[in-house]
Amino acid sequence: MLLRFIAENLASFKNAVEFNSFPSSKSHSHENHKIECGHATVLRLSAIYGANGAGKSNLLTSIELLKNMVESESLTFFNFPESPTFRFDDECLTKPSGMAIEFFAAGNVFYYHIEFDTQSVVLEELYLSKKTKDVKLFVRDANGISINADYMVNASTESFMDALNRLVRPDMLLLSFLGKYYPKEMPLVSSAYNWFNLSLEIYTPKTVASFVPHLLDKNPDFEKLVNETIPQMKTGISKLIVKKEIVGEDEIKGNTDLQQIVKRAKGQPGLPIAKIDIQNSDNANYVFEDGALYVKTLVGIHTRLDGTEVEMILNSESDGTRRLIEYMPLFYAVTKQGGVYIVDEIERSMHPILIKDIIQKLSESDTAKGQLIFTTHESGLLDQNIFRPDEIWFAQKDSEQATQLYPLSDYNIHKTANIENGYLNGRYGGIPFLSNLKDLHW
Repeated sequence: MLLRFIAENLASFKNAVEFNSFPSSKSHSHENHKIECGHATVLRLSAIYGANGAGKSNLLTSIELLKNMVESESLTFFNFPESPTFRFDDECLTKPSGMAIEFFAAGNVFYYHIEFDTQSVVLEELYLSKKTKDVKLFVRDANGISINADYMVNASTESFMDALNRLVRPDMLLLSFLGKYYPKEMPLVSSAYNWFNLSLEIYTPKTVASFVPHLLDKNPDFEKLVNETIPQMKTGISKLIVKKEIVGEDEIKGNTDLQQIVKRAKGQPGLPIAKIDIQNSDNANYVFEDGALYVKTLVGIHTRLDGTEVEMILNSESDGTRRLIEYMPLFYAVTKQGGVYIVDEIERSMHPILIKDIIQKLSESDTAKGQLIFTTHESGLLDQNIFRPDEIWFAQKDSEQATQLYPLSDYNIHKTANIENGYLNGRYGGIPFLSNLKDLHW
């Protein structure tokens, strides 16, 4: 679970700005949204509102940047086209950017902080976050690397430190280096590293759920969720099926792309390889299983009034229907598995009633295990039957064009208040303030 995230001198964030998922003492609804994470309690839903250009997507982009930095191990992979610093203050241009994140993983609360420029890591530290006092796991600054020897396993402190100072370059992340190459020596650091890789997922408007066909074919629980949910959404699809066909030798001969897929699939039997826009479908999965190469594609089944069924490829469905299908693995993971799922523009291509119904179901669930954080413009979701006031956040730029973040719970909100009307009337900020169009002769 993500407890809080802080960005400073990064994109549209000038001074340190914090987003968190801590419940407010003023909010008491939807107790089922609370999840215990060690000594902390966090909320499993958050919706972030703001005008275009207010910086709400920058929050998600910053979290994605941190995830990618940890996964990539080195800043050299990014080739920053320009400084990531806040651009509207000359002093900020010469200072490093900073990010900090507090999260719950493997039974522990971790606090990770990094300051960096386009070439090197300036400061990096990882702590165990305790109720009364934080415990250092490592600190890396201008004076070098410091490791807490109490949390090392089967390693000589002196030789280990010597190796780190020789091998860790200025552009490399110590968290990634220890997590990837020394998981046994520093198991707690490895747990923090694995959280970024395995438990934090970012969905942008361009994200494609590539492995839906294989998941639907192999996971009965997922198939059940999909074929219970899709008909309720009134998209016209009565069920989704997977067409599974063996790829013949004749198809492979002379097709360089397929030959490469065969090679990769045989090297990872049972694991799907996605190929977009194959066989007139949105995507197809190639899997080597049972000694053969199979291609799996999704087909929507529509039912006529007389009960007969009509098959339709997904390219024949609407953008909203396809987006709904792409979201199914996400909603399944939030409901059944765990982890943190961050989505930008969750309502894209979807009817307001449809997205509201989906979020309502997640809100009402008593068994949901994952955390969902998303940005949206959809004011219909501003409903106290869906969200607590401390789960609704607003992004707004100040006079310096710097993004500020604040929750609805900062206001005194009565439990019967219509917060959608209040938002649209500008009571809470986070909306565009337009010029009088009459003055522009419209």
